[in-house]
Amino acid sequence: MKQLGLHQITMMDGGAEGLLRHAIGAGVKKLCLFTTSPLQDDGSPMFPEVNAAGADDFRIVLDAHDITIINAEYFPVMPDGDVAGYKPAIALAAALGARRIVTHIHATGRMLIQQQLHQLCDLAEAEGLDVGLEFTGLSPGCASLADAVRWYRRLDRSNLGIAVDALHFFRTGGTLDQLRAVEPECISYAQICDGPHLRVTNDYLDEAMNRMIPGEGTFPLREFVAAFADHVDFDVEVPCTRLPEGVTATQWADRALAASQVLFETEENNP
Repeated sequence: MKQLGLHQITMMDGGAEGLLRHAIGAGVKKLCLFTTSPLQDDGSPMFPEVNAAGADDFRIVLDAHDITIINAEYFPVMPDGDVAGYKPAIALAAALGARRIVTHIHATGRMLIQQQLHQLCDLAEAEGLDVGLEFTGLSPGCASLADAVRWYRRLDRSNLGIAVDALHFFRTGGTLDQLRAVEPECISYAQICDGPHLRVTNDYLDEAMNRMIPGEGTFPLREFVAAFADHVDFDVEVPCTRLPEGVTATQWADRALAASQVLFETEENNP
């Protein structure tokens, strides 16, 4: 069975502690969570964060159940920001045993992006972490797979890898042929979800927070997951702010995990 990660935004009820408890019960061995989050208008975190004060206890539980944090969010390169401010959250990710931190590029100036992305890689490297560069149609500085590949090659950092989220990939016009043409070692992780169509648009913020269970939409997900090399981590990112009537957050997460697992089953496993 493929070991898939469960992303915090697939099940935000209960925060990081709730996600961990559910992972233990469901036998999930990989998690994606937040050590820092964008802020809402009232100054509160948009997404649940791991409580730094309880990090030691959180790590003890992770280790006791052999659970790994494959991705710690959210470390974007912003037009008016400085990635140096992420240092405490990067240290927290390292203390939790995370494999990498995740960045999007919302800045647009080439020199600023290059300087900030190099600095982010430096900060992560100092803590023994990789950096996952995720392109989206909502982040103008890195808005396609081709953009991500260019930044990857330009920076030439050993701890930088590309992230491919199914929704962002298809909404930005990505094709399976383009994905297969990328050198396998460039890509470090991929995220699974489904969507109702394959239209290209950069106006899909609501959809990004209300995704479809894999297999219930139109994305060619079996071909998508088959395009990646064996080293690539997969996580299930299927947020839903409007759960179907009668469906709990944990049931939604379980459905998303089970449906994602099916994508990796071969015809021999399903006679």
